[in-house]
Amino acid sequence: MKSTRRETTREFLTRQFQNIVHFFVEDWFISAALGFITAIFSIFIDMGIEYLIHFRNYLLETLEQYNNYAAFLGWVMYITGLVYVAALVCYGFGKQAVGSGIPEVKVIIHGFVLKNYLSGKTLIAKMIGLTLTIGSGLPVGKEGPFVHIGAIVASLLNKVTAACQYNAFFSNEGRAMEMLSIGCAVGIACTFSAPMGAVLYGIESTSKYFAVKNYWRSFFATTCSAMLFRFAIAFFVPQHIAGTITAYYQTYFPNEVFVVEELPFFICLGIMTGLLGALFVYYHRRIAFFKKRNRIFQALFGKSPILFTACCAAIFAVLVYPNGLGSYVAGKYTFRETLVDFLSNCTLWKPNNGSEGCPPHVLEHWSGPEGDMMPINSLLIYFLFYFIIVPVCITLYIPSGIFVPCFVIGACGGRIFGEIISMIWPYGLRGLGQPQIYPGLYAVVGAASFTGSVTHSLSIALIVCETTGQLCALLPVLIALMISNAICAFLQPSIYDSIIKINGYPYLADLPPSRISVHQMKVERIMVKDMYYITRDTTYRELREMLLETPTLRSYPFVTDSRSMTLLGSVARKYLLYLIQRKLGPEPELFGHRRSYRTPAIKRKIVSRTASEIFSTIHNLRRGSLGANGGLHSQANALMTDRNISGNTLLPQSPLHEDQGDRSPLAPLLYAQTNQHEPIVHSLAKRAEILSKKLDMEEVAIDPAPFQLVRGTSLYKVHTLFSLLALNHAYVTEKGRLVGVVAVKELREALSNIYSRGAVVPRPRVRSSTFRLNHEQDLEQQILNGHTDTGEPTVIRTPRVTIEAPEDLIQNSENGEPSGQNKDNEKHS
Repeated sequence: MKSTRRETTREFLTRQFQNIVHFFVEDWFISAALGFITAIFSIFIDMGIEYLIHFRNYLLETLEQYNNYAAFLGWVMYITGLVYVAALVCYGFGKQAVGSGIPEVKVIIHGFVLKNYLSGKTLIAKMIGLTLTIGSGLPVGKEGPFVHIGAIVASLLNKVTAACQYNAFFSNEGRAMEMLSIGCAVGIACTFSAPMGAVLYGIESTSKYFAVKNYWRSFFATTCSAMLFRFAIAFFVPQHIAGTITAYYQTYFPNEVFVVEELPFFICLGIMTGLLGALFVYYHRRIAFFKKRNRIFQALFGKSPILFTACCAAIFAVLVYPNGLGSYVAGKYTFRETLVDFLSNCTLWKPNNGSEGCPPHVLEHWSGPEGDMMPINSLLIYFLFYFIIVPVCITLYIPSGIFVPCFVIGACGGRIFGEIISMIWPYGLRGLGQPQIYPGLYAVVGAASFTGSVTHSLSIALIVCETTGQLCALLPVLIALMISNAICAFLQPSIYDSIIKINGYPYLADLPPSRISVHQMKVERIMVKDMYYITRDTTYRELREMLLETPTLRSYPFVTDSRSMTLLGSVARKYLLYLIQRKLGPEPELFGHRRSYRTPAIKRKIVSRTASEIFSTIHNLRRGSLGANGGLHSQANALMTDRNISGNTLLPQSPLHEDQGDRSPLAPLLYAQTNQHEPIVHSLAKRAEILSKKLDMEEVAIDPAPFQLVRGTSLYKVHTLFSLLALNHAYVTEKGRLVGVVAVKELREALSNIYSRGAVVPRPRVRSSTFRLNHEQDLEQQILNGHTDTGEPTVIRTPRVTIEAPEDLIQNSENGEPSGQNKDNEKHS
């Protein structure tokens, strides 16, 4: 028996050195670089915002010395101009920079890569647009855009490490998702200077399931970000604005800030903020649907969202003009300045000369233009104004966050509640000489509970403790936060899931609590029974017709025969297209983009794109397999790999993905793609002969382990599996027999009205596609019979395919689901 050669000392040291280098590069360097780069971006954006805000106030004060009308005009033009330029930047550099960014990142992390959402141009547009928008004073936040910025930086770092792709670490799709999750946490850390709460909030807002092994990377990256942020504030940022660009709201409550008798008040505050949070989400969704569906609005602003954005900015500027209506809503002051007032350790209604009353400069903010207005009335106007205006502003064509506005609105509502309690019990619940009631504490609780109800997150409690620097408010914050979160989660989805629903992204939202219907309904009630499949008797003609008829399928089941229907595996569409091209030559119809749909009710043509043009896998995006326009050339020449050939059923566990080298069943196919050949052109007779042949199953790369379900699987379990494994579809079997298939589309339709009606059975779809191929088949039959022979190479072209689409493919649904284009991304049958 031969003895194994021992490793030399040099080889041992070389191997260990490589391991150390990979360890630092993969785990430490990239995480630190992500934190540092995002923090640098955050510092520059915050400085730009503060300079713009200071210049706005300086311009107002300067023009007021000359003429009040000039001051009003300058105020309105300044805000409108900055917002208009921000919208233009988003339109010119990247439309993907519009909005929060958290919903899109959430969709990407769950398996769908939205085109250009993680590109460098989007990063530039997001940074410039965010700086101009918040610098104008528009009531939007920056946490959502910073989450998007962090995700973009993480994606770009992955591309920078493309030279290390020989290592499986960098080419792993799971690693890319981990990096995006870290980027989201870093974005939150840069916004609130709260590294611990940022990690938890990033997980709650973007991930359903989080790998515990990724915890330490997230904490390390956020710590690096916070460290650089504080270092820059101390040494590089000018001192006159250094204290204004940190989201650190230090409170000075005593340790005994509340008594046990106040706990029912915190419970009541949690109930109210939960109901208000559900109303906020519902109101925002109604506004978004109004903009999409109202004919008058579409006629005026449908083709010019920038104009509508500028009009809204002008209206807002008029309403918050400090010498007009804005004097009642603290129009001159930023969210940061008003939040400091809300959290202050004083009482607004008490005389300012007392030990518990607020100082004069705080009362000036909330006493009206003449100083004769009750502060609580001013606070109430402020709350109602921003509760109405913020949902409108976050639907505009600009980068906009939701967290900070909700935090301020909740703090204002909590402050009002606390002031009322303090007025009823001026000496505290236990009497004179005992702990008093602190309205600032109720503002902290209201801010956390309202924001938590809107975003459906509990990590707000930790963020509040980090930003206020005190733990004494933790218990009332947790009580109100959990109650408000539970109430809003029962009534409405989170604001991020609501935006996903509005935009029609193919994403499975979280199930609301206590919905019995998802446990009672089984998958057999929503599965598609009229399926396309491949058998051993399938001919190339039947395969070609099936591929033409189903341009959006990713894979096809392979069964024994049409009678027994025993499932043997799954075959990817990508491979079948390659097989058809190899046998018959160029087939432009199989890669065509234009398909005309017709219905009895609507006689019109809809030009749509296939799923691969709108959503592609991470691997394809990284390798650039699709061209910029997703054209025919780019699709036809996109190389297959052992990672993308299975149709995305359950990639990591397929036996096709074992590293078998030349022994892999995919080896001949993958090697053959690299060989350049002249296009095959057959004569008509030869083509007809090939089309009549049966598929050679020995040449077909079959995935023998597609994901399967049984008929009795509950909808709750199906939702859990699809969310956990990022599945696109699954086959339903009964004792090995294929009985149906269920995809994300069916699951989303069944759960589309989960909050109002529970789980419902989607409308059944009948295969209604018709193909005008009779002429071609008759001609080929004549050739086989010897009646016609041209003797010249001929390529038969199929007439235009006409598909009678279901009505729901044409019309927008009531739930904001996409029509036509986006639905094709999920359509599987």
